[in-house]
Amino acid sequence: MEEIKKIIENIFKAMGLGKPEVDIKKDNTLKDKEVFNVNLELSPKEADCFVKDNSEGLSALQHVLRVLLSRQGLSQSFLVLDINSYREGRKNELIDVAIETAKKVRRTKKAITLEPMPAFERRVIHLKLAEQPDIVTESIGEEPKRKVVVRIYP
Repeated sequence: MEEIKKIIENIFKAMGLGKPEVDIKKDNTLKDKEVFNVNLELSPKEADCFVKDNSEGLSALQHVLRVLLSRQGLSQSFLVLDINSYREGRKNELIDVAIETAKKVRRTKKAITLEPMPAFERRVIHLKLAEQPDIVTESIGEEPKRKVVVRIYP
């Protein structure tokens, strides 16, 4: 975990940003991999650089961290990066969107296509609606414009 923190601090230093407050929690839910949930606390201005535009900056930073960890021999680890708990808040918003969309699909009997969203957001929708046996979801399109379609189970 100290290696992850050091890599993050070096990236932010190289970018000319302030030193982030790093909170790392180990999650043992996957049997064959170590999972590290990393939340960075940044100033609102710095955080906005990473979470605007569908959180593309956050996803890119997470990818860079994964590559650097792999080069450090930590390829058996899985890292989930969050900034100012953005993903957690967004997850709660998406759960509400999923529930409301399912209600509308049931009422109208018509499929609804949601806005384009990154993979982690689509996954939240899929997982939430998988709990509902009369609703089916699928992702369509190509990145970065991939969308979720919600429909009644045929």
